Amino acid sequence: MTAVATTCGLCDLDCGSQTVSRVFEGRDMDFCCMGCANVYAILLESGVVASGQNIRESEIFRRSLELGLISRPSPLRVDKPALRPDAPTEEILYQVGGMWCSACGWLIEHALERMPGIVSAEVFFASDLAKVRYCPLYLPPDAIASRISQLGYKAAAYSGDDTAGKKETRDLVLRLGVAAFLWANIMAFSVILYVGYFEQIAPSASRFLPWVLFALATPMVFYCALPILRSAVIGLRNLQIRMEVLLSLGILTAYGLSISQTLQGRTHVYFDTAAAIVTLVLTGKLIERGAKDRATRSIAVLYRLMPKKARIADRNGERFVAIDALLPGTVFIVKAGERIPADGTLIEGETQADESLLTGESSPVHKRIGDTLVSGSLNAGGIVKIRALRTGQDSTLAHIIRLVEQALSSRAPIERTVDRISRIFVPVVVALALGIFLALISWHIPTNVALLRAVSILVIACPCALGLATPLAITAALGMAAQQGVLISNSRVLESMEKIDTIVLDKTGTVTDGAFSLLDFALTGPAQDHAETFLHQHLPILAGLESASEHVLGRAVLQFAREHGVAPADAAGIEIRKGEGVTAICSDRRAFVGNSSLASDQDAPPDPKLNTIALDWQKKRRTVVYYGWDRKTIGILAFGDHIKENATRTVDQLRRRGLSVRLVSGDSAATTSAVAAEIGIDNFKGEATPQDKVSLVQELQHSGHRVAVVGDGVNDAPALAQADLGIALGTGADIAMSAAPVVLVNGALNKIDDAFRLATRTRRIVKQNLFWAFFYNSVGLALGIAGVLNPIVAAAAMLLSSTSVVANSMRLSRPRNPRRTASQTNAAQPGPASTNL
Repeated sequence: MTAVATTCGLCDLDCGSQTVSRVFEGRDMDFCCMGCANVYAILLESGVVASGQNIRESEIFRRSLELGLISRPSPLRVDKPALRPDAPTEEILYQVGGMWCSACGWLIEHALERMPGIVSAEVFFASDLAKVRYCPLYLPPDAIASRISQLGYKAAAYSGDDTAGKKETRDLVLRLGVAAFLWANIMAFSVILYVGYFEQIAPSASRFLPWVLFALATPMVFYCALPILRSAVIGLRNLQIRMEVLLSLGILTAYGLSISQTLQGRTHVYFDTAAAIVTLVLTGKLIERGAKDRATRSIAVLYRLMPKKARIADRNGERFVAIDALLPGTVFIVKAGERIPADGTLIEGETQADESLLTGESSPVHKRIGDTLVSGSLNAGGIVKIRALRTGQDSTLAHIIRLVEQALSSRAPIERTVDRISRIFVPVVVALALGIFLALISWHIPTNVALLRAVSILVIACPCALGLATPLAITAALGMAAQQGVLISNSRVLESMEKIDTIVLDKTGTVTDGAFSLLDFALTGPAQDHAETFLHQHLPILAGLESASEHVLGRAVLQFAREHGVAPADAAGIEIRKGEGVTAICSDRRAFVGNSSLASDQDAPPDPKLNTIALDWQKKRRTVVYYGWDRKTIGILAFGDHIKENATRTVDQLRRRGLSVRLVSGDSAATTSAVAAEIGIDNFKGEATPQDKVSLVQELQHSGHRVAVVGDGVNDAPALAQADLGIALGTGADIAMSAAPVVLVNGALNKIDDAFRLATRTRRIVKQNLFWAFFYNSVGLALGIAGVLNPIVAAAAMLLSSTSVVANSMRLSRPRNPRRTASQTNAAQPGPASTNL
């Protein structure tokens, strides 16, 4: 009779032969162990079972697992409960200490991903960061840090404070110092034994010196090499053969063989080999640590820019408040030499603002009343008063920090590929070393010689350089980009930029400054009293319409109204029609302001006279806006803008890179054509709505092109999201920046070419790193198998390979010599702008 397998009533695993039967509420139940039976009784008494909740998702069940109340001989495999579709998730960034190679990150990732409530986990060896998305309803963030600690690493929420990293560096320096001192002494005493191979030495020395070497080597192995041994044990405990396993096998084999020789009274000991491996490995790790610190220095600098307090004035004088307590609208004071604690508008005084650490531009920017100052910039002038606009986590500096953090906690596809190769490579090397050892023994080679050959293979094949080749270069590149005012929020961009062949530039605010002013207007009917009519009857309605608009033309209308002391009329039912304009009920009239398409939709076609004036303005690169009410176009407005400095030169640079450059705008075809001709672009599209821009990108993509879009406005966000690469200007709308993985902080177009150049350099250096890493490993492995290398030379070669990769990657942390450029600027002339009000 075939036995029927039973499953545990709690953990749902097969009970096997050790079934524990219990009766609960008149029902027979089977459990795989006594612990599961007891925990089920607790769940029953606490009402969890009666509630209908999945008992394996309950807090009692999870706590019982953590406390070990549920136990059985084989590891308990608990199915990870699926999250509810509407469950809220949060993302947290941890600083992880104690990682020695990329395999450490892989181990932490897989351990976290098995936890209930974890949506995703990514660990980044080059920046010592772990990015975890989790559901707070299922587990608290403390449980995540606790799980990482259980694996033998240190984890704390990332705050930009590198105290833990500095402590880790100090510990590494101490271990290396002790190792170097002991190795020097071990080598000195070993020389005497080496001499004894050729000349007679006193028998007492032959018996005594191996024990001296044993005494010196023991702290080397069990103190200096403790991080290596600990990482190897952690890996093996989690069924992972990693780089530290190779090193530990090499160190312990040389150390153990030497002890065996010493106990037998022989002088052929290899304590110096074990000591050399430890010292050289620690030296390499210290070099790596310094490189990682330099590569991530950019974000530490950004954190230091964030002031902790703000100075405000009240009746009792000046006082300081915590930066988190500063609210929008609060007036604060900044004195000369102080950092600006929040984004705000200058309301009193004039100054020079040093924004170099944010934008990469070294020249201070003159600020007058009404100008915007950015948090983190340095007040290089006098005392000023500023009204806060965006504070705390909403400030520009906080946004920049989040983007850099996001970039450091992302991983390029090539990095993932190399990690997979490393994980396969290490077990293969262990098997190869074991095979060579057994083969040599079968060929009657002395055991000590065979062991040293295997140790050489283990050490020379250690993929330290391979694990560093990609992440260190990418981290250094992201830091350099941030210093130059180019924020890259996803490291995949550095790889994908190589495939871009078409770039689409938005016009308004991207190619042009977007600093509009209302230059002229024209009305229907006789010319008499047009000025009075416009100012006192039309302008209040226009200002009311634009009061809810964020478009630059809307701001220009409001600014013109303020300058002439005109208050906006009350508006109701405001509808912002992207790419066209604004409609609303204003002064009891159904009014509109926008482009010609909107005028047609409102059944208010402009009369021929207005069309003639509009065409003349457009030929002069002015932007034309139509307005009216009650199904009639009443007048038109002309706005002026300036083409950005270096716009023509940027187009030339992009074209020299082999990119096809296009211009797109919601403005009229005539004004778009004029701007395109001015900057040397042949392909352009005017009167484009946001959907038209998306359609243009899709058409190019369907034709086989890889498209980048550069924009700054709300209307550009859909196209930025659709493109293969979105580049937003930091001077534009927040939604545009959130839709693009690349942000140019100060909006300078020449930064586009800088970003492409940096991506090219990064790819080249990554390829060089991978070549040299594979070259060292391949050649070293062949020489180790052939018996040409001894373990000490193998350890030195491993150090050389890591050092070469580090040095090559750090070239990205140094800015290249500035290019000598001719002064090629465009004359500042009034130009057209988008009518996407």
